[in-house]
Amino acid sequence: MATFHLVLTYDLPHVPIGFSVAVDLFFILSGFVMTRTYEHRLRDGLSTLGFIGLRYRRLFLPLAIGSTIGLAVTAAMLGPSIPMVVSYALILLFLPAGGPTAFALNVPTWSLFVEIIANALHGAIFARLSNARLLILAGLCGVLAAVDFEGHLHWGADIGSILWLIPRELTCYLVGIWMFRRYGDTPLRHHPVAAVVALAILLSIGSSNASFEIAALLACPFIVRASLALPRAQWAAWAGALSYPLYATHYPVILVAFWTGLHPAVGAVLVALVALAVTLVFEIRRGR
Repeated sequence: MATFHLVLTYDLPHVPIGFSVAVDLFFILSGFVMTRTYEHRLRDGLSTLGFIGLRYRRLFLPLAIGSTIGLAVTAAMLGPSIPMVVSYALILLFLPAGGPTAFALNVPTWSLFVEIIANALHGAIFARLSNARLLILAGLCGVLAAVDFEGHLHWGADIGSILWLIPRELTCYLVGIWMFRRYGDTPLRHHPVAAVVALAILLSIGSSNASFEIAALLACPFIVRASLALPRAQWAAWAGALSYPLYATHYPVILVAFWTGLHPAVGAVLVALVALAVTLVFEIRRGR
């Protein structure tokens, strides 16, 4: 997503990556990881509010840093305003503001808003459903999302587009829940490199048209399971730790780079440095 926003902001040549499929993959992984980490606790007495509180604690700091950068650069360029302050307060609660851009200060936050919705439903409903009912619900969400699958046309920053995407991402999240319940950490096959190559190919063709996007989306659960055979390594752990701070801060940092006239390559380096700094602070804070 950082590459997508860098290309979009600087009006660079198109990069052939299915960014929408990457978001779908994130929600499959989220459902998988949330089930592995929290579902037994939800069944043993962890309340939905308690679960949401844990998720806010986990997600808040990088999002707050990125959104504060977004507030500062937007205020510097456009001048401060009450709607801007309101938007900032809402974004810290992972909530959308009105207007054409629901998360204007930090656009990628829309997916965290949907993530919190999925987490709330997981705590209140999904954790108590049987696997069969979970699949039925996933199917219903998938049908609703497919009513207009050219629907990748609905990708956008306005609240209407975001609400339209909720059933699509809930489908992915529910598939992730089912996958962990059914298979746990057992990999599909012991060919993890092939899974990584397949994912790269699918992401490269996923943006070509709706048919390729559907094919890539349907293949994602199998690729996730196949990638479980990858050996655990320290670099991979750090890459995983870096991924969320990068996601939560990259867009406002790109705007800083663009509006101050920095070269795109310098902007990319700045994005990486900020994400690394936030990761270090985040990991130290978590380790206390």
